[in-house]
Amino acid sequence: MIDEVLKDQVFRAADTLLMSGQSPSAAMVAERLEVGVGAVDPCMALWWQSLSGRISFAPVVETAPDVPMPDTLSGAFQRIWQQAVQEATAALALEKRHAEYGAEAERRVSEDALKQSHDHYLELEARFREQGLKLERAINATRTAEAEVALLKNNLGTEAARLAKEEARRSHAEQELEQLRKTHEDTKRGFDQRVKEEQRQNLEALSKADADVRFHRSSLEKLRDEFGKKEAMLSRDITELHSQVAKRDSRLETQKSHIQGLEDDLKQLQQESTVQSRELAKVNAALLSEQNRAKRLEDQVKKLEADLKQQAQRQLSTASEATRRENALRVQLQAKEEELLRANAKVISLEKRLITQDDELKRVSARQM
Repeated sequence: MIDEVLKDQVFRAADTLLMSGQSPSAAMVAERLEVGVGAVDPCMALWWQSLSGRISFAPVVETAPDVPMPDTLSGAFQRIWQQAVQEATAALALEKRHAEYGAEAERRVSEDALKQSHDHYLELEARFREQGLKLERAINATRTAEAEVALLKNNLGTEAARLAKEEARRSHAEQELEQLRKTHEDTKRGFDQRVKEEQRQNLEALSKADADVRFHRSSLEKLRDEFGKKEAMLSRDITELHSQVAKRDSRLETQKSHIQGLEDDLKQLQQESTVQSRELAKVNAALLSEQNRAKRLEDQVKKLEADLKQQAQRQLSTASEATRRENALRVQLQAKEEELLRANAKVISLEKRLITQDDELKRVSARQM
């Protein structure tokens, strides 16, 4: 709403400027009144609109002065005044038309500007919505990336813990492998020493058994020789006795007639035969004892041979047991080495996986930046 006091002041100042022959403007009036140009502009618009109604361009009838004016001078003044009024009226009409044209052009420009502003506003609103969607997508992507980073950090921590566990297991496996190697070496040395000691003892026992066998074989051969000699002697004695008995039988047959006379001789012969039979029984008993002794010696020889075989089998079983233990230790060592290789391969794969996850984290960090 326009202030009436300011309006009157603006109108008086504009009229004063116009009457002084100047074209009043809002800046000049504001400078004269010492107010802002923005407050003067509406009042100046009203002043220009009401200017044609407030100023009359009809000839002014003035009272004649006491001193009479010449007709020529008064006619000249009237013509000059009318010409000035006509020029002012034409200029005012021209300025009014220009003002109307300018207002129409300004209105059209304002409408175009308003339409452009509205289109620009719609475009900005669409761009704002698009930027809002992009921002939401970026926020969602950022949240997703943060979740992925958190997940990757958790996975990294888990993998680091697993790597530490695998490293501990590997160190433990290496320690166990080293202990197994030391145990294997100690066992192998002790086993080799024991095998050497047993081989030495077996060789000594074998040499002793060979010596005993040779001794018993020589004794058996001697006994066999003696038994052969005694058997030959006994067979010779038996043959002689048989020949003597035959002679005596023939003699008895030939001397049947002398039986009674020779009963003493017969008794004596019977006694001699009894003695000889006793001697023969003794010889047979000695022969049986020698045969039993020979059998016992043969049994001892067989027992010694069986002991030798048992010693050989025991040595073979000891060697096979040593080979089996060595193979078992080798299998255990190979299993531990394979387990160590698997642990090393797993550690290498985990390191590669950690490197891949670090690269992925770097890429995610680079995308966020």
